[in-house]
Amino acid sequence: MRPKINLRAAMAQVGEHQAADLTFAELIDAYSAVQFDGADLRLRKWKEAFGHLAAWTLTTRDISLAAEAMLQSGLYQPSTINRDTSTIGTVYKWAVRRHLAPAGFVSPTLGLQRYEEGIRRVEISDREIRAILNGAHAFRDRRFAVFVRLSIETGGRRGEIRERRWRDVDLDSRTITVMQTKTDKPRQLFFSEDTAALMRRVWPKRDPDALLFESKVKGQPVNYRNTWAKLTRAIGRPDLHLHDLRHHRAAELLRAGTTLAVASQVLGHSSLILQRRYGHLESKTLREATERSWRTAA
Repeated sequence: MRPKINLRAAMAQVGEHQAADLTFAELIDAYSAVQFDGADLRLRKWKEAFGHLAAWTLTTRDISLAAEAMLQSGLYQPSTINRDTSTIGTVYKWAVRRHLAPAGFVSPTLGLQRYEEGIRRVEISDREIRAILNGAHAFRDRRFAVFVRLSIETGGRRGEIRERRWRDVDLDSRTITVMQTKTDKPRQLFFSEDTAALMRRVWPKRDPDALLFESKVKGQPVNYRNTWAKLTRAIGRPDLHLHDLRHHRAAELLRAGTTLAVASQVLGHSSLILQRRYGHLESKTLREATERSWRTAA
């Protein structure tokens, strides 16, 4: 018979977690030391404004007033402000998961209203995708070509790809498992056999605990921002962001007839956000399917 846990006794041994005595700046630094998603750069101005405050005393009003000041300055777009406040929310969510926050703590970003932002729609042609794939091989770091291929094929977020360790990767099934995601829901990324073959060539030996894209600083992933900028300038599309490859995958999924519900699962995204950004593509697919059914009936 399997032994049963005395849950009450086990909880007593764990004990009540005490909130960490952290300033807002220290909280961001602690998060950035283990998450590597660019929060330290994105929140630099927020640290300057609120870094001296205790992390758990920052209010929704504080963040709302700062966001309004950024908007009125004319230096920041609504999308930038939304990403900033979303990142702050991610930091607080992480702190709650790690039992750093006081019991019952509620993130000050939960009651925050997002700004309406324009939809960024960037078209990338098949020719340009081929140029990106080929051009990625022009750099000395051979891993960059793998990073680009994975970004194009999986539609994964930058952090979901560059923070992976070999234990997350199965080359035989061509899958990458991401346990911690922006939506707190584990998911799998899928890539092609061509990419799997390239990965076997680039990494003949694979340590399960090693980062695929480790930088010169052990334990930290490389930042390909400058390399990506050089690549996009070389192919004549300096306007392209790395995140646009994710938008490209979303558009290709819907053009292939995938429903918004399925595409949202592939991308680990909200179906409402996909509907707002790409609903016109699904409508086109549904219209074509309906018209095909008329011809069949005739």
